[in-house]
Amino acid sequence: MARSRKVLVLFDYPYRPAKDEVWGASIRDEDWRCEREVMEALKGLGHEVTPFGIHDRVRPLLLEIRRRPPDIVFNLAEAYANVRANEANLAGFLELLNVPYTGCRSNALSLCRHKGITQRLLATHHLKVPRSVTLPLSNRRASLKNLKFPVIVKPLGLEGSDGISQSSFAEDREACWARVKYLHESLKTDVNVEEYIEGRELYSGVLGNLRLTVLPAREMFFGKLAEDRPRIATFKAKWDDQYRKERGIRNDFAEGLPDDLRRRIASISRTAYRALGLNGYARLDLRLTPANELYILEVNPNPGLATNDEIATAAAKAGISFPQLIQRILDYGLQIPPFGKRPPARGT
Repeated sequence: MARSRKVLVLFDYPYRPAKDEVWGASIRDEDWRCEREVMEALKGLGHEVTPFGIHDRVRPLLLEIRRRPPDIVFNLAEAYANVRANEANLAGFLELLNVPYTGCRSNALSLCRHKGITQRLLATHHLKVPRSVTLPLSNRRASLKNLKFPVIVKPLGLEGSDGISQSSFAEDREACWARVKYLHESLKTDVNVEEYIEGRELYSGVLGNLRLTVLPAREMFFGKLAEDRPRIATFKAKWDDQYRKERGIRNDFAEGLPDDLRRRIASISRTAYRALGLNGYARLDLRLTPANELYILEVNPNPGLATNDEIATAAAKAGISFPQLIQRILDYGLQIPPFGKRPPARGT
């Protein structure tokens, strides 16, 4: 049996919590499924669990760590002050305190948030990625001459398909610039324009630090989506249950993949994971073309961990139960070497 640990479960909170906030009451609904299930698994494994929600102040977190130093922080925080771009800064804060934590390090979180740079780096490792152009807010009219239409217009620093809809698919420059302008003005974010890759939407989960486990590939099946519409994982296709039901969109294990293709998916996943300096767990979003070419669309460090998310579902298929998955991720975090001195306990 694994050694019992003092685990602080850190997650982002949508508002500044009250001093007497009762976390157990706050995270019972479906919106907090991941946090709730992770804490239940940790408790079931015999760990001492302290939940902590952070909004826009780091001092309470610092005081909590000094008052009751955890053995490790289970890091589920994806934002600070409701800003997703701050995800890496929270990880960096834990590094400054030299507190072990789960998931990817701050440098990898920052790198993967910039989809354009990530794609260019992966290309240097002979991995196929869509050709793309980044259009920052400060330069809205960069050249698109090297891109072949149609393209997909994506917000650069968001996750979970935020800002991606059927309107993100642009068949010409006029439609592309219209979508770029909309994202710049409505979301105040830089934009990545990438060539549309026709094919199947696959998801490859990876676990580990040095020795890696690639999980069985998952796939988004687009069901009854009209043939004249692009097969893209829009926000509604991912998260709108009614929309998915009406169009027969579902996520399940990839079917009909020959062994050599499964081996290629595993090899590509490991290469990309190591190239980006990832650790703990991550998910790659892939496109499999009709010619059996594999393109990496995105790499997602610290993806969702609820029992119905891709990582946990794929792990179960591989014979890794949810508690075993959570224990593995905890162990991976404890394997990372220290950064410096731990902060002194309060009163010392």
